[in-house]
Amino acid sequence: MAEVVQYHLEQMVGELEDLERRDLFTKPELKAIVKKRTKFEYALRRRRVKCIDYLRYIEYEINVDALRRQRKQRKQQHSAKTTLSDFSITQRIIAIFERAVVRHPEDVQLWLQFVEFIKSRRRMSTGDADEEDDGHSRLLSQVFARAISAHPYESQLWIKAAAHELEVNMNGSAARALLQRALRLISDDKELWIEYFRLELLLVEKIKARRRVLGIDGEKETGDSDEVQATGSEDTEDAGFIDLPQLDEEGGQDLMVEKLTEKALAQLDQKTAASAGNLTEEQRAAMSQQTNAYLQGAVAQIVFEQAIQAISDDLSFRQELIAIAGQFAGAEQLRQRVLDSIGQDFVTDADARAYLCSVHLSTISTESPELIDGLQLAVENFKQALSELDTPEMWAKYVEFLSQWLDASESMKSLQAYFAAQRKRAVAMISESRDVRLNEELALSCADVIEADGGDVLSWLADATQRFPDSADVWHRRMSALVAGNHDGLASGIASSSRIDNLFTSQALLQAPASRKLWDLWFNWTELWFSRKDVSADKVQARYMSAFARVTQQRTLQALSADPDSLAQVQALVAHLQTRYIDWAWKLPASHQPLSAFGELAHAQFRPDDDDSDMEDSEQCAEPATGNIEALRQAYRNVSRHAFPTPGFYRRCIELETDAKHLAMLHEMACRVDEAESEPWLAYLRFLAESKQLSQASDVFWRATQTIPDAELPAFEAAYKNMFQ
Repeated sequence: MAEVVQYHLEQMVGELEDLERRDLFTKPELKAIVKKRTKFEYALRRRRVKCIDYLRYIEYEINVDALRRQRKQRKQQHSAKTTLSDFSITQRIIAIFERAVVRHPEDVQLWLQFVEFIKSRRRMSTGDADEEDDGHSRLLSQVFARAISAHPYESQLWIKAAAHELEVNMNGSAARALLQRALRLISDDKELWIEYFRLELLLVEKIKARRRVLGIDGEKETGDSDEVQATGSEDTEDAGFIDLPQLDEEGGQDLMVEKLTEKALAQLDQKTAASAGNLTEEQRAAMSQQTNAYLQGAVAQIVFEQAIQAISDDLSFRQELIAIAGQFAGAEQLRQRVLDSIGQDFVTDADARAYLCSVHLSTISTESPELIDGLQLAVENFKQALSELDTPEMWAKYVEFLSQWLDASESMKSLQAYFAAQRKRAVAMISESRDVRLNEELALSCADVIEADGGDVLSWLADATQRFPDSADVWHRRMSALVAGNHDGLASGIASSSRIDNLFTSQALLQAPASRKLWDLWFNWTELWFSRKDVSADKVQARYMSAFARVTQQRTLQALSADPDSLAQVQALVAHLQTRYIDWAWKLPASHQPLSAFGELAHAQFRPDDDDSDMEDSEQCAEPATGNIEALRQAYRNVSRHAFPTPGFYRRCIELETDAKHLAMLHEMACRVDEAESEPWLAYLRFLAESKQLSQASDVFWRATQTIPDAELPAFEAAYKNMFQ
């Protein structure tokens, strides 16, 4: 080991002497660099070297090189002759990367970081720029070839390699070949098809730009296709070409798109164009047609046809292709072809139909006078779509569209009035055929519209809860409206507090017992009435205890049975309610009378209008500076004895408790609740260590080792040792 490390250090001598000679680093700094590099080299010679060890070394060298560049620029040495230290650090970083990818070839991110580093150094080339740029280009091509060979199913590597061929080596043919080979292996990869589609359009755009510069008439000139093919099939024997060997996974079959592309490009070959004098008139006519077809995006259309065969049911994929086609002039026909395919293949998809109804708006500026006509056309398109697809999902998309443009047209009163009228009419049509056109999402959207228009939203929501009795969102929307109306005293039609309470307990929470936001709404409303001294603390406390029991009943488990993590969700909800109960007790005023034990709690109905003779004359419930410790202790005693405490409940109690004796009891109970989890044991041991109870800590540690799984014991023991260091 020492010999190898010494060898690597000896390779730095010339570089260090050059840095000192150019006065870029002092001797103490160079000694520190050598010491740091020695440490890194020994770390890389260990039996088990992690990827992070290489990356730390690379990060250090990059920082050293950045400092060297800054000092060189400050000393105005940028025009001086290139010396060893100008490129030696970069070479060392590349060598470290090479050692890293040899040791960890399975790490895709490591390969990508290697590629990005070479790209960054290529942009910062010094000295003989052309020679150094070619060197980096060749190295990058080699790295791409090795990375793809190691990870042939990683689309990002193929895409970056194709971009390198196109942007650096100016070789569109090689870029096309790489993406075609990638699609042989992973034909269902969206990103590959998108980039291949973009590539073909980009190559056509480059050809058109070159022909415009040269003044070539694409419809008449066929003998000048040298410049046409210059972008599409450059000399692939370039020094920087990615020489990727045949992969075993590719097999022997070609993609249909490759055959069709070759056929479309056959008449554009440079050699054929050079011998154009020997062609017959029929051959010349065929060449002209193929040239025009290529320039009109025939190859890109072939790519699209093959792409939707490989990925046939993804709407977002086709939307991305449309967005790409919209970036290139002259691709209108291709864009329309993609739109037509959506209309044919997604006839019953509301998202697709809504997209087609308004897609033309993406090409119209918001300041254009054509916007009004475009919006009216979109509305007519929606009405036509609704006549063909009369579903709740389609109506929901229509209402969403109208609401979106109603909000966006605030500065145009006439347009805003138009959308308001259309939206009101749409809600009326939905209301007429609720059995067919209404679902949960649409019921909530219509409720917002009715409320904004000043309609009877409570009646609408009452009907919605009857139609969708198991919907937590619909119940929450209805109860929120009732609570808000009761709180504000808006109208005589608002339900009384006792009726709202009965609706909560007998219907809403019974139908949606697993809804956290519904429970929160109920307790927010309950605590509001308590803060107004309209209900006693014991009744609020009884509500919490009843809630703990209700959410663990069989109905809750049935409501969550479709979720494999149903038990975890129940525990999370119980923990949330228990923590909320503890926080409420903690925030009680210090002058508040002590909370009752659970057995003494009054089980009377919640009647804010009743005269509670047991209410104390205290101030409104506000969070005290230190908290009501006695109320807190009674609260967690009630939960510990009559409910099923959760780990989160005990964690919150420990955060609020201050007495050492009570803290020890809480830690003990927390460990019993979840004996196999190491965190409660570590928290207990940390408390005992801070309290200097070392003997008891030893006993607790032994108990923990008997209950914690063997797989987690090493980490637990290490954390325990660090606690006492």
